Formats: sequence, C-alpha cells, structure tokens
Amino acid sequence: MEEKHEYCALHLALKITKVVLEAAAVAAGFCIMKEIHNVHRAIENHHK
Repeated sequence: MEEKHEYCALHLALKITKVVLEAAAVAAGFCIMKEIHNVHRAIENHHK
C-alpha cells in the first residue's frame, strides 16, 4: 500500500512540475515578444 502512495505522490509531483514548466515557457515567450517589440520600436524611433 505504501508503494502505491509513493507512486501517486511522484505522479502528482511530475504533473505539478509539468504545469510549472509550461507556465514558465509561456512567461518567457511573452517576455521575449515584449523585448522584440521594444527593439522594433526603438529602431523605428531611431529612423525618424
């Protein structure tokens, strides 16, 4: 019975880790897009 609890705890930890990593990937993508937008705007302002 204890093995089953350990397996369930491990499975839950892996699911939580997956969700956290997905959230981090989305946040990183958002930050990258924001930075690209800032660079693009700076280039446009420099050309004016």
